[in-house]
Amino acid sequence: MVEEREVVVIGAGMAGLACAQRLHEARVDFLVLEAADRVGGRVQTDYTIGGGRPFEIGALMIHGKRVVTHAWLREFGLHARPLPTTRRARFWHDGRVVRLPMGTNAFHRTIGLRAFYQGAFTLPKRMIAYEGPDVSLAEWLDQQDALPGARMLVDLLYAHASAADADALGVMGPAEESALAEEEFGYRNFQLVEGYDALLSRRSAPLADRIRLKTRVTAVRRTGDRVRLETRGDRGDAGEVRAKRAVVTLPLGVLKSDSVVFEPPLPEAKRAAIRAIAFGDAMVILLRLRDSDLAQRLGDFGLLWGQGPTSFHRPYVATRNPPDVLDGFLVGRDARRRAALSGQDILELTLEELRAIVPPSVHVGRVDAFACSRWPVHPLIQGGYSFLPPGGTLQHRRDLAAPVDDVLFFAGEATHTQGEPATVHGAIETGYRAAAEALRSLCSA
Repeated sequence: MVEEREVVVIGAGMAGLACAQRLHEARVDFLVLEAADRVGGRVQTDYTIGGGRPFEIGALMIHGKRVVTHAWLREFGLHARPLPTTRRARFWHDGRVVRLPMGTNAFHRTIGLRAFYQGAFTLPKRMIAYEGPDVSLAEWLDQQDALPGARMLVDLLYAHASAADADALGVMGPAEESALAEEEFGYRNFQLVEGYDALLSRRSAPLADRIRLKTRVTAVRRTGDRVRLETRGDRGDAGEVRAKRAVVTLPLGVLKSDSVVFEPPLPEAKRAAIRAIAFGDAMVILLRLRDSDLAQRLGDFGLLWGQGPTSFHRPYVATRNPPDVLDGFLVGRDARRRAALSGQDILELTLEELRAIVPPSVHVGRVDAFACSRWPVHPLIQGGYSFLPPGGTLQHRRDLAAPVDDVLFFAGEATHTQGEPATVHGAIETGYRAAAEALRSLCSA
């Protein structure tokens, strides 16, 4: 059966839903095609491990105080609370857990105010001003004679937050983005009190009859000013949808895999952008602990990190009677390797890493419930989110975002060109941008 629509949106992640919202408001005949059996993409909430409280196994936080995500929350009567992640951080270094900064030891190379100031302010400013050859963050930090504590903080705020290893993340591209970003990334984080899935359900509810799940787009074929999409359902049944315009919101990992055929091929600049922008690996591991004294011994911490691939977070830091649940945020090559393992192996390796970054006197306890996401090996995602490696520039993001023949439009966090990719709000903004481009194109046809 062949269907006809004005606009087809490929993907029902945050960018796809934002695009669909705008098309719905414009009263355009549109259809959203989603290969998974749920909306949200890399946004997903678990309500079972914490006795009904939401725990994120996809996007963990709202990054920023003024970002568009807060407008969505206000629209639906949902709530956010500040997460004191940086203020309540704990770091494992030289055989002990320390807090940054320690005012009583201002000149300590690891935990002193000087190291904190260098990592939070001096080095980021140097990155923005850097004009040398593009190198990895690890190489650049070697050149800066960075204090150990400063290096640790920069690694956390840039490489770890980018789902990348420090030797994979570039300097000039991320610096270019930092200079554009409206928010100081890493300093103002918020928890969505009801969980991201609550936001997803409210945004998608008015669009439900326009969203088709379990429908994978296998080919996008352009002919003149129209586009033809070949699809395959979860039972292998083939279909076809024809439209005047199409908006592609596929994750960069899927675009890199060439699992969707574009005919004619995408322009060389766009294919070069797909190659140049890296897709980091990330996964979230939830651990419900019993008989643990972590919070009693380390205080009401929000973050525990030992400079390894996993940072451990307590989502309900600074609340009364928080559930004893940790989420481990695992990035880089280790995330890809671990995501391919069995659940038991993932659990054992994560516990081993946790026990290695607390003093022997601290009792981690036992795990009586466990959940995780496996985005790096998920065939519909194939990673975590995008970052710019050495040689990757903001122009590559602009090329990825550029329309093709005023028929094909692109959205998703990897296409964000204003300095805030790899975020939920960045994905939403690109969905709005692509919808506006498609609507202008329809009006001018």
